[in-house]
Amino acid sequence: MKNILKALKPIIESAYKLDKKLANATMTLKLERETHVPDLMTRIRILPGVAVVAQKDKVARFFDGDAQLQIGVKYLPVSDQIYDSVKRICLDIKKLPGVKSVAVDVYNKRKITLKGRKLIF
Repeated sequence: MKNILKALKPIIESAYKLDKKLANATMTLKLERETHVPDLMTRIRILPGVAVVAQKDKVARFFDGDAQLQIGVKYLPVSDQIYDSVKRICLDIKKLPGVKSVAVDVYNKRKITLKGRKLIF
């Protein structure tokens, strides 16, 4: 009986574990003047694959009316390719009302660039 349980343990555990680990990204959002940050954070939280969204710093408001918001997002990546995974989540966030652009600062505790430039969507 013990041998059967030992053999079944990896199968049972795999049913409860995620196939991939959650990715952790820090992003800077450029927002329009009238954007309500708590509502935006709620909209990000309900995007497919998003597990956690947290505000990293206070909202920076500028004279022209735009705002800048730094957030941390934990999400389930759609692929093993970093660029494809980051692009998908950033484009989903950019489609939300009030978001002008999304810049990726850090991905899994490492600064991320493409050809020496910051990723901006």
